[in-house]
Amino acid sequence: MTATQVLTDALQVIYREASRSPWICLNAFRDDEDGDEVGIATGSSPVLVLGGFLSHPYYYAPLGRILSHHGHAVHYDEVFNALPFRPHVTELGDRVRRIADVSGAPVRVVGHSLGGLQAAALLAECPDVIVQVVAVASPIVGGTPWRPLQRLAEHMLGVEGSETEILLRRVDPFAMRMTTISSPQDLVAPPAACAVHGAINVVLSTVPRRDETLASHVGVIFMKTVVRIILTSLARPLPGVAPRVADLRAG
Repeated sequence: MTATQVLTDALQVIYREASRSPWICLNAFRDDEDGDEVGIATGSSPVLVLGGFLSHPYYYAPLGRILSHHGHAVHYDEVFNALPFRPHVTELGDRVRRIADVSGAPVRVVGHSLGGLQAAALLAECPDVIVQVVAVASPIVGGTPWRPLQRLAEHMLGVEGSETEILLRRVDPFAMRMTTISSPQDLVAPPAACAVHGAINVVLSTVPRRDETLASHVGVIFMKTVVRIILTSLARPLPGVAPRVADLRAG
């Protein structure tokens, strides 16, 4: 790839994310906030929602309302997501155990972007209380290929992209509990950076017209197509799911 193409791709990412991110969570599901359109059976397990790098937990409230509507007790991270990775995961591990103790049920974790990496680390740390991880647009394999963002994240989180190899080895025994969701249109977290061996790896093949305004890295988790996949995944009995790569023909 030429330097010109690299610069062009970077500018596209900056423009797309900067122009859409402040408004996406405000407009998500505004036409059908009760979530009836997705038509997935209700669940009863506690779900912890972990957001992306530099995100606030309230950003994911629209998704939480959909999950609650479908019977899940929804919990959020309690901090702006820019803390050092390892201490943050340790604190989240303590929180997950408290949630499991209080609810009397294992926890499912839905993570977006960095939240998916944190969710995978939690699964490796707390496999006794985490039954499932759904990672949306999470560059678990080597980090994001968008180098300026990767360097910023490494500096603020105190980790390096190469350390994801360690994470992948640790999570490998529990990969059957994972579902990853990614889109070729996502320049921050393309499918090659998101697919985990042994997991169910869902790659969006198309973006329906109704989801076009959400088709960015920060918006993908609010796409109705993606929400339907999340709900379907949360309703799936685990463990014991056969690993595969699913190519979703959305339309």
